[in-house]
Amino acid sequence: MNIETLKVFRDLSDTGSFSKTAELNYISQSAVSQQIKKLERVLKCKLYHRQAGKILLTPCGDKFYAAARRISGLYDGALKSIRALGTERPQDEIKISTIYSAGVYVIQDYVRQFLARNPGTKVSVEYRQFSQIYPDVTSGRADFGFMACPYRKSAGLAMLPVAKDEMVVIAGSASPLAGRKSVGVKELDGLDFIFFDRAFPSRRYIDAFLRRHGVKGRVRMELDNIDTIKTAVASGAGISILPRSAVRDDENGVSLHVLRLADAQFLRPIYLIYNRSRKLSPSAKSFMGIFDAPKKIPAGRC
Repeated sequence: MNIETLKVFRDLSDTGSFSKTAELNYISQSAVSQQIKKLERVLKCKLYHRQAGKILLTPCGDKFYAAARRISGLYDGALKSIRALGTERPQDEIKISTIYSAGVYVIQDYVRQFLARNPGTKVSVEYRQFSQIYPDVTSGRADFGFMACPYRKSAGLAMLPVAKDEMVVIAGSASPLAGRKSVGVKELDGLDFIFFDRAFPSRRYIDAFLRRHGVKGRVRMELDNIDTIKTAVASGAGISILPRSAVRDDENGVSLHVLRLADAQFLRPIYLIYNRSRKLSPSAKSFMGIFDAPKKIPAGRC
């Protein structure tokens, strides 16, 4: 159980709506449902029931709500105070929130370019879940966010396309595809797949690509972490479609096999996100200056 789960339960109780709760917490409605079910398993009691289209708390839920509201309120207050201090940080520091798969190569490359021009500036990079990037940038916790395939527009936030990540097929050593350098899109039809969770923007982007090509795979697993997906693929549970930059050179051809798509180009857009309403520091403006044009990530780099 974590603070985010308590906030989800509190918001569901306050709004009486799964869709509004999902919007407030930057997650999907299915993720809201899953978190509430997890709470009920931990507490071993039913927290709410539906009546005439309304969400009503059970006695157990009512008692837990008081605690959840108190704890999440303390947490929100602490964050607000800390973020207020964060806005007073030195002008020669920038903070970045990024999803892991974008940060593996894209962020580090840009940070190196920036530091070469601004050697006295401190750069802090934190790897976060995609649902945390928007709130980080909106609140000022981060100056910039990086994520792939933004799942929706958000008022006040600007999204600048800065790179295109090549998507490739990843197979384990026991897969019939192992040892090949490329594969046709239609050859993927009917194979066992390990995907990102459905709430992830990249998952929806991959699903749309497969639909366009008439490919239907068997979903064996849905996971929320690239390293976990890679481990499952290496174990022989199925294939996956991941950014080429997510597979290191020392993994390719050993535990994992990278296959390019022979008859289709599949590039995942990477976006820089920043808050239009916040005044950028001189260092942040300098960082923005390195993004002159969208960049394609070299396929062989990791």
